[in-house]
Amino acid sequence: MLNTPIPRDLCPVHREIARSWRDNHYSPWNPSEWPGGSHIMDSRTSHAERAAGWDRKNLEQIELTISCCRSGRSPQCTPGHHSPVEAKEQDVPEAVVPDTRQDTFVPAPGAARWDVRLARTVLTGHGLPVLGDAGGTGYGVEPDGQRVLVVWSRRGGLSLPRAGTAARSRWDDALDRAEAALHSAESFTGVQRTRQRVSAEAVLPRTAQTTARMRRVGALDAFRRAVHFDGHPARTVGGMLTLATSGPSPESFWIVTDADGTEVARTRGGYRSGTELLAHHYGLPMPLDLIDEGRAR
Repeated sequence: MLNTPIPRDLCPVHREIARSWRDNHYSPWNPSEWPGGSHIMDSRTSHAERAAGWDRKNLEQIELTISCCRSGRSPQCTPGHHSPVEAKEQDVPEAVVPDTRQDTFVPAPGAARWDVRLARTVLTGHGLPVLGDAGGTGYGVEPDGQRVLVVWSRRGGLSLPRAGTAARSRWDDALDRAEAALHSAESFTGVQRTRQRVSAEAVLPRTAQTTARMRRVGALDAFRRAVHFDGHPARTVGGMLTLATSGPSPESFWIVTDADGTEVARTRGGYRSGTELLAHHYGLPMPLDLIDEGRAR
């Protein structure tokens, strides 16, 4: 699957053509010859080989589209198209000061996840505005499983503009710039771009960034574990894991509560999963080293 960034200097027509080739994916569930439409396939060719062939040919078409637009002789180019980069740059607010709070972060309940903060730092470091609590125009970053999503919002609007309009051109340009920023950052991998958002996965450091200590508390049949994190006071940055069951055919799961006793999450993934959810609740960085201290003597 291609993740090739589309150059910002192309006219709207050629940008749309290039995107259509980038989105022209091979489907193993509906196999056909490139560029699609024919369901006749050589059964001796594997799906992986066919997908690689599609990517190679799609990339060739993208490069051809780019060269056609930049030649200045294509009849498909938008009339009057000269320097779209200069015009489009005006639609994105000016550079903002990079957010350096990633290194001076203070854990707190409900804090932004560590990779979300990292993505915001990357975007602001490239002069791209990140939305604050007040909203407005800029990039919103949110967690999505093990990845982060970057979306573009203009005055609070998240609806995809109609193709061929100036608003759509500005929208595409904004996402292209976010995609390029994450692609250039060594701290992110697996960058993917759709027409509505950009997603990526943060690269985990080789060594643990957070150390959690777990201790069994209460009665033996209570199955409760207190958790605290090295370097932070347990009364404000910590919590409890409590094993519980539910339903007519009980399945065990962990209830995760923070230092204030507020339920954070529930998980069937074991106490390590519960501890990681608690760490995310406070915005602590990953990866996490979990030390089981047993029961207090």
